[in-house]
Amino acid sequence: MAELTRLTRHSDARGHLVSVGASAEVPFSIRRVFWIYGNTARFTRAEHASRGTTQMLVCVAGSCRATLDGPAVSGTALLDRPDASLLVPPMTWLVLTEFSPDCVLLVLTDTLYDPADTISDLDHFRALAAP
Repeated sequence: MAELTRLTRHSDARGHLVSVGASAEVPFSIRRVFWIYGNTARFTRAEHASRGTTQMLVCVAGSCRATLDGPAVSGTALLDRPDASLLVPPMTWLVLTEFSPDCVLLVLTDTLYDPADTISDLDHFRALAAP
């Protein structure tokens, strides 16, 4: 089951602050940070799996839907809160859809980008992930 985890939110009259720290809220050492924005609802993003990379997704603005399929986790989650995160383990097929116009999706990873880590063919992924 794809499961969202709540992040610690600090709120007062001025607004809200959400922070994440490695080994506190993020269960890995952060090696790379990137964000996705400017998407439209009709386009799909990701449609790949990582061989050895763990990712944490946080929708800091707007919303999108994440669909996960893999040996360790599967299911769909609506990412629509800046104080919630979704952990995507290695060898999990990830599909991102239903982007709101204002969506900003923050992604934290435990590795640097390596094209050889990415599996972009679903049939190949299924063959590798089969027990």
